[in-house]
Amino acid sequence: MIHGCASAVGTREWLDFHEPLACALLGRTQLMVSRAGFGGYRITTGVGEHARALQHALASGINLIDTSANYADGGSEELVGQVLAHMIEPGELRREAVVVVSKAGYLQGQNYAESQERQRRGEPFPDLVPYGEGLEHCIHPAFLEDQLTRSLERLQLQTLDVFLLHNPEYYLGWAVKNGTPTDAAQAEYYRRIENAFRHLEAEAVGGRIRWYGISSNTFPGAASDPQFTCLERVWAIAESISKEHHFGVVQLP
Repeated sequence: MIHGCASAVGTREWLDFHEPLACALLGRTQLMVSRAGFGGYRITTGVGEHARALQHALASGINLIDTSANYADGGSEELVGQVLAHMIEPGELRREAVVVVSKAGYLQGQNYAESQERQRRGEPFPDLVPYGEGLEHCIHPAFLEDQLTRSLERLQLQTLDVFLLHNPEYYLGWAVKNGTPTDAAQAEYYRRIENAFRHLEAEAVGGRIRWYGISSNTFPGAASDPQFTCLERVWAIAESISKEHHFGVVQLP
């Protein structure tokens, strides 16, 4: 288990040491990150080139890692955890210097198989979106709690710096496909996001995450698009939950 989390001081010191690497503040977190991050979409455990690439990036000053429970069916998170442990234990890297971002929402592979088994037992995840063959989606607190537990285990982390809802607009795509009126679909969409945010606030208070947010392909879309995700509206949701909320990061194409 790797204890601790990224800190404002630790990230700044790491990047100062690796000047002139371009850097910027990450959202509302006060964490300083390299403008070039390491994306974990196609990496997985057991591939030497992937491990060496991540080690090289971190040793060169890159201190932002983006992964997801869905990437390589969990293999991406496993590799990140292995590399972090390999570098932190001997002192090559400090936990306070690196920002780890992961996400949850998709049910494919192992998650999909587990979901099918739960449905057979009559215990499905609530608010499950049956998007297509071999693909479901969910941002209900019960699923997020399950996924965060699994992600922390694979990453070997005590605390995840940023936890994102992964493309929650899959619900809107499903609603359009099933003929749900746009106003009704949008109202349900933001109800689900508020439900997720309330749970993630509790996770932040409990120390399993520091910050949360949304990764959505539809933030930059037109407001008239039935699958549009409105940043102003999700910000208002966070503000309504707590003025000291931990909604701090968004990700978009």
